[in-house]
Amino acid sequence: MPDMTGAVDRRRFLHAAAALPLGLLAGGARSAEPRADGGVCALDWTSAQALLSLGIVPHGLPEIDRYRRSVIEPAVPSSVPDIGARAEPNLELLDRLAPARFVTDGMLSAVRGRLERIAPLTLYQSFDTGSGEGQGTENGGSGQLAFAVASLRRLAGELGVSEAAELAVARFERALDEARARLSGVPLRPLYVLSVLDGRRVLIHGRNSLYQDLLDRLGIENAWTGPSGPYGHATVTMDRLTGRPDAELVNIGSEGQRALEALADLPLFAGLPFLREGRVTILPPILFYGGVPAAERFVRLLGERLA
Repeated sequence: MPDMTGAVDRRRFLHAAAALPLGLLAGGARSAEPRADGGVCALDWTSAQALLSLGIVPHGLPEIDRYRRSVIEPAVPSSVPDIGARAEPNLELLDRLAPARFVTDGMLSAVRGRLERIAPLTLYQSFDTGSGEGQGTENGGSGQLAFAVASLRRLAGELGVSEAAELAVARFERALDEARARLSGVPLRPLYVLSVLDGRRVLIHGRNSLYQDLLDRLGIENAWTGPSGPYGHATVTMDRLTGRPDAELVNIGSEGQRALEALADLPLFAGLPFLREGRVTILPPILFYGGVPAAERFVRLLGERLA
């Protein structure tokens, strides 16, 4: 039986995350050529991303319209049915769809028994909440990136498409190489990687985030050395970002541009060097716990924008 340890903490996190701006929670990667789905239904967005990156069109996934605005890629074909809310899927519809298998992040424990009466469940977790801090690595041998790669390979093996996982990993490595090539010769400052939440607070990504491993692979220093929680981020006020006056700020989520412009007009924040000197890069939405597809999207977009 899948290990549901930590499900309560993640449920609380996802409940809070649902209240954030749509762009904050997004991410993805270009998928392989879609093929017959074999009746595999995704019960959450990370599972949907993983299936699509393996070239498998889900037999259904939740909140498709919001996925298309927030997660964006891999793109969802128009033929995929919407199965309702992530926290409360339409069980009657799932009965009618009669999938051969569900892929889930383990968060729907309250209706697990009902789901298992419809089809077997395969657990897919793309983010290691037990990794602790300081897990970034320059060679990807440990930390969130390695966990994500191993998780995708394990899922592909269970679905009988192991070669598709290798193709997905190869797409990521190619995107990483292209980003390195774009940034070759570009002076790279330390980066604060964050998303603006409101008029004072930001969600900032630390040493145990997926982004830390990706910055390491790109040879870029993470400017945030403060604490971060089990999902690799912390909520802090903008005035906490004074430790590295030489840093550049990368905001994930397109709506951050207006928020940062408003912050730059406030006396409390106007003196922050990266705001005063315009050292700000805005990235479109990326799902920060989305695994290999999100990693590919991040390095591609960061390489394009910083170059």
